[in-house]
This record gives sequence, structure tokens and C-alpha cells, in this order.
Amino acid sequence: MASGSTSRAVTPAPAFASAPQVASNGTELGTNESVMTRLAHDFPDAASLSSHQKIHARLQLEIMDVREEVARLKVELKRDQDPGKMSKIQSQISQLMTQINVIREKAAEAEAIVKTITSDIQRLDVAKSNLTGAIQMLERWGMLRHAHRKLRELLPTRRYKDMSQALSAVTHLLTPLKALNSIPAVAEVFKAAETDRKAVQEKVAQEMDAFFKQDPNRPIENNVVAEVCLVIDVLGGDFRNHIIERYLQLQLAEYRRIFRSTDEAGQLDNVPRRYAWFRRVLKHHDEEDASIFPPSWEITRLLVINFSEYTRGDLANVLGKATPGISVLLDALQATLDFESAFAKRFEMPFEDVTAGGLTARAGTAKWTISSIFDNYFNVYVDAQDRAISDMLSAYRGSRSRSSLEGSTQDTDNPVPTVLPSSTELFYFYGQTLEQCGKYTTGEPMRKLAKVFAKWLKIYSDEVLLASLKREPGRRSFEGRDNLQEVKNACVVLNTAEYCQNTSLQLEERLKDKIATEYKDDVTFESERETFSAVISNCINAILRELEQSCEPAFAAILKTPWMHLENVSGRSAYIVDLVGSIKQVAEVVRARVEGKKYIRNFADKAVGVVITRFTQAVIKSRPLKKIGAEQILLDVQAVKACLLDLPEPHPENSTNVYTKYVTKNTGQLETMLKVILAPDDPPEGFVQNYCLLIGDRSFTNFQKILDLKGTPRTDQQKLLDIFLSVTSTNSDLSDTSFLTHIDMDPIHPHDNMTRSITSPVSGSNLFSPTGSNVGLPGLLRSGSGDGTDRSETPKAFGDFRRLVSFARRETLGPHLGL
Repeated sequence: MASGSTSRAVTPAPAFASAPQVASNGTELGTNESVMTRLAHDFPDAASLSSHQKIHARLQLEIMDVREEVARLKVELKRDQDPGKMSKIQSQISQLMTQINVIREKAAEAEAIVKTITSDIQRLDVAKSNLTGAIQMLERWGMLRHAHRKLRELLPTRRYKDMSQALSAVTHLLTPLKALNSIPAVAEVFKAAETDRKAVQEKVAQEMDAFFKQDPNRPIENNVVAEVCLVIDVLGGDFRNHIIERYLQLQLAEYRRIFRSTDEAGQLDNVPRRYAWFRRVLKHHDEEDASIFPPSWEITRLLVINFSEYTRGDLANVLGKATPGISVLLDALQATLDFESAFAKRFEMPFEDVTAGGLTARAGTAKWTISSIFDNYFNVYVDAQDRAISDMLSAYRGSRSRSSLEGSTQDTDNPVPTVLPSSTELFYFYGQTLEQCGKYTTGEPMRKLAKVFAKWLKIYSDEVLLASLKREPGRRSFEGRDNLQEVKNACVVLNTAEYCQNTSLQLEERLKDKIATEYKDDVTFESERETFSAVISNCINAILRELEQSCEPAFAAILKTPWMHLENVSGRSAYIVDLVGSIKQVAEVVRARVEGKKYIRNFADKAVGVVITRFTQAVIKSRPLKKIGAEQILLDVQAVKACLLDLPEPHPENSTNVYTKYVTKNTGQLETMLKVILAPDDPPEGFVQNYCLLIGDRSFTNFQKILDLKGTPRTDQQKLLDIFLSVTSTNSDLSDTSFLTHIDMDPIHPHDNMTRSITSPVSGSNLFSPTGSNVGLPGLLRSGSGDGTDRSETPKAFGDFRRLVSFARRETLGPHLGL
């Protein structure tokens, strides 16, 4: 029954599946998910099946409600589609359109009535406007006739102030009456006014001629000339410009005669006399003539502009004919800058704005200064600075760099300089030259000066710093004193390169602050700073090279020690004292003389790789080691490790820093190798397991290397190799390679190998990384086999062979090994 009831409860669903469903909690359900969602909601679990009768009854009620709603909607739809109702609506729309047409007709009638009423008012407005215009014209006509009559009365007199007012009134009144010029009376007045204007112009021209000639027998009153200038200002146009130009030429005529560019007075060394002469002329102008001219004429500024134009042209001719001396050039330029500065202060604007807007079109097209003419000829100054730097550095370049360096690093009673004095002298000269050049120009010459600075920075890094690192031919000694002197030299050069690198950045910033905006992008010393970085790298390599040479006797002692015949471990070996002492001597010099902590750290990182690599190579070449030998070397490695941990700083407090981990990693590989070597061969299975645990690879070649280092007899090696192949063939946790893969059992001469490693190019490497380059046992012993093949590929070659042997020997070795 339960099953049948449930089926009946679901059956009505298709009847209302097309309409949105509503769950018992009031949530509306979509069409696509109505049935399944409703079933999941009403029967969430097996226990809910017992209430299927209630759910069936509720669904029946919902179906009835839906049917009633459908019936109601059908009735409303039928009522809304009544044809009589649509006819009524159309009748109402027709009545509405009729009313709109009536309103439109009445609005047109009202507009016509309003036009009829306002037409008279519009005609009155037009008449009033015409009457007002006529009255104004008549008033202007009367004023014009009165002003013209007064002008004619003033023509025979010298009342120029009143004449200027009358002429101004006539000029302003003629413009609005020009439309009436066709009337004979008006045309007659226009003609008479033009005739009188010309008469006034001739009269004031005569007055100005008398002023310009300055006849002692006929003295000119300044107040009369000032009134004449008022009349000229009213006349305006070309006539006013002609009077101004004539005055300017008169004031500068003597200047053009005395300071011709072809005469001695016009030469570059007499430039200060030019400005002194003009100051005297300008003083007379300010005291006698400046008050005569209207302020709007700006006679004083125009006088400065004309003088500057003449002077600029003369200087261009003089500079173009012959190359001046540097002192003469700078004196002339300084005098010019002082002149420009004085008048910029007087007019309270930059001098290029003072010279803008002259009478001629050429003067007003672009801003210019007198001093800018020197930019095209300032190469004399730049070349002089180039020669001065060359003379200053000549005592330190090339072969002389070595002697000057050793002289500055000798131990004396005086404090030893941390950088070469030549570098501070160079940048002091740069600073002085930059300040001096900035006083004269900030344009193209300063850009050229920046190129000279960059040129000599490159020469200084190559011919002074790098040249000082080169040892004299035949000078190679293992004595500690010579080595320490080389280390001291390299430390000073390193500090100097760092100083030059940092100071060149400051110099670049100062140049960009001073130079003109359009040249800022051309100023950069990035390439030179990279050069100094290369010098720093060479210094560190030189220190490492000296460290290696000082340790060479100790490494040679390792090769001479009969490790296989040692009977017991007797503390540290004798060579360790020399090795640790040599390392500490070099480290103390580096820590005391290198200023940059990051470079001390970089040296320590690389020194770890050099020492561990050379130590490892010496151990490999000293094989066989046997157990006692391996134990002795393992003890020696601990002493070397303790020494290396103190390289950046003695007795570091933090023993868990990155450098400590780096040293531990490099020495740990050598220690691991020695621990495997000193492990006993018996039982052989234990030895193999110990190898797999410590080394962690299944390389047949690497295992063979351990046996060779251990000195295992050939008769015993075969058995160990068979066991190794059987054990490793079933152990998938072992890798194919390890640090032993990179060890060359027959390396080339250690010193030659390390020399190439140390002096190899460093471009592209991170010189100042926290842990240095990945040198050390896995990094510096990757020299390949003696026949030129890469030993790192050996595990791949033996992979198939190992698998073949493991299958071939499984039956014979299985019972013996318990497999």
C-alpha cells in the first residue's frame, strides 16, 4: 500500500509541471526542476513516506486552486476582448483629435491677433533705434568738426600735449563715421583731417630731428620733446617704430664704430669693455632721455635688445675666425653672464625674456641670449679639461700604476689609505670642473663634458686599477710576505673601485640636476659602473689566487704524506698548521682592509670553494687512503672547517646563519666521502649498505671511485661490486647520481685547474649573492675525465649493464645473500 500511495502522489505532477511550483515553505520552484525538487522536498528520507496521504491531499488542493485561477483568467480575457469596448475607445480617440484641431486653430487666431497688436510697437522700436543712431552720428559729427577745428588751430603752435589730445579725438571719431564717407560734406572733412594728420607728422618729425641732432645753438627742452612723443604715440604704426629705431641707432652708432669685430677693440679679450661702455650709455639714457619717452615704448629694454643683438653678432664673428685661449674665453663668457644677470635682475625676468619681442620680427621669433653663442665654441674648455685630466692621471697609468699602488699600501707609521688617492683627486677635479662649467652653460658643452668624464672613468678602471693588479713578469713567490702584499694591493683596488662606483652615481645625479632638460637622458655612467664591478670581481679573484698560492705548500704536503702506511691517528696533521695559518693571514688582511661587508662575504664564499676543492683534489691524488688515513684526513677537515667558519668574522655568534650552512654543505660532502672510505669491508654487505645510506646513489662508477680511494684490492673489488649491483637493483629509493659523480679521479694539474676556475669570466654571475656561486665539491670538480669525456654521463652508460648483470647473477648470488 505504501508503494502504491507513493506512486499516486507523484502521478499528478505532469498536470502542473509547466507552472512554477511552490514548496511547503513558500519557495517558488522552477519549471525544469519542479518535479524532482518537489519530490526531494516532500520525501527527504525513508521515514517521510509514512506521510504520503497528507501530501497527496495537499497536492489535490493545489490542483484545484490552479484550475480555479485558470478559469478566472479565462473570464477576464474574454471580458477584455469585448468588440464593443474597442469601438468605445476608438470613438474617444476621435473626439480627442477633434479637440486638438480646435485648439490648434484658436492658437493660430490668437497669434495673428498678438502680431496685429505688437506690430506698431515693433515699428516704434525700430524708429527709436534709428533716431538714436542718427543723434549719435550727429553728435560725433559735431565733435569731429570741433576736434578738427581745434587741431587746425593748434598746428601753428607748439602746444603738443593739446595737439595730441585733439589728434586722438579726430582719429577715434573718424572710424564710426566712415560709413558716411559717400556724403560730400563728410568726405571733405575726412580729406582735410588726413591732410592735417600729415602736417602734424611732418611737424613732430622736425622736432625730433632737432632733438636727435642736439644743436648747441638751439637747445631742446625735454618737456617739449616729451609732449612731441605723445603726439607720435597717437600717430602710432610705422612712424613711431621709425622714431624709436632712429633713437636706438643714434645711441649705438659709436658702439658700432669702436667695437667692430675687425678692430682690436672688438676682440674677445675686450668683451668686458663692451659692457662697460654700454653701462655708461645706459646711465646717460636713464638720467637724461628715459623720462622723455612714454613707458609703453619700453625704450630701455629695446636699447638692451639692440645692444645684445650687435654684441652677439660680433662675438660670433670673432669666435668663428680663430680658436681663443681658454682663459680669454672664460673671462669673456663670465663678463657676458654677469651682464645678462644684471639686466635680468633689473627687469625682474630671465634675460631670454628680456630680449624677446623686439622691434624686428627676427628678435621676436625665438628666445636667445648673448652667452648662448659661446656654446658652439665651448669645445675649447672641454678639450682643456680633457688634457688636464690626462696630465693628472699620467703618473698613475699603465706601468706606473703598480709602483704608485705599492707605495700607498706599505706598512708605515702613517695610516694606510683605504682607497687610492688618485681616485679622490679625480672626483674632486670632476666636482670642481662641473661647478665651473655650470656657471657658464648647462647646454651642449656640459653634455660633452659628461662624455669626457665617462671616458676617463673607463681609462681609470682599465689603466690604473686593473693595471695595478698585474704582477711583474717572473715575480711569483710562495713566501707569505709577498702574497700578503698582493692581497693588500687588491683590497685597496677593490675599495677604490667601490668608491668610484658609488661616487660616479652621485656625479651622474649632480650632472642631471645641472644640465638642461633636453640633455638629461644623455647623461649616464651605467657602463662605467659595470666596468668598476668587473674590477671588483678581478680584485676578489686576485685575492683568491694569492690565497691559493699561499696554501700551495700545505696542499703539496698532503700529496707527500703516506696515508696508506699510517698506523694511528695522532691529532691534527702538520700541514694543517700551515694551511690554517695561511688562510687566517689572508682573511685577516681582507677583513681589516676591505670596507664593504658584502665583498668580505663574497670572498669568504669563494674561498670556501677554492680551499675545499683543492683539498679534495689533493686527497683524491693521494689515494689509496686506507682506514687510518681517512680518519686522519677527516680530523683535519674539521680543523679546516672551523677555520673557514671564521672567514667573514672571527668567532661568529650566530652559528646557524646562511654562511655556516654553506660551509657545512661544502665540507659535509668531503666528510661523507671520508666516512664511507673508513668504513670496514667486512662484512661486505654492511659496507654496501653503509654506502647506500651515506651516498644514496646506485652508480656503479661512483662505487668504484670509493673502492679506488679506499685502496681495496682488485681481488676483493669484484665481490663488492657484485653485491652492490644486487643490492641497488632492488632498491628504487636510490638516485642515479650524487656528488661523487662530479669527482674526477684523474684531474689535471690542480694549480692550473684552479687558476682557470678562479680567473674565469664572471660576467652574468651574481657576484654578491648571499652564498656566492655554487663552488665547492660538487661545483668546482666538474672537470671531466682525462680523455675529454664527461663522467656525469657514466651512470647512464652503466644503467643497462647493471640491469643485465642483476638478472644474470640473481640465481647464483641469491642463495648466498639470502635473497
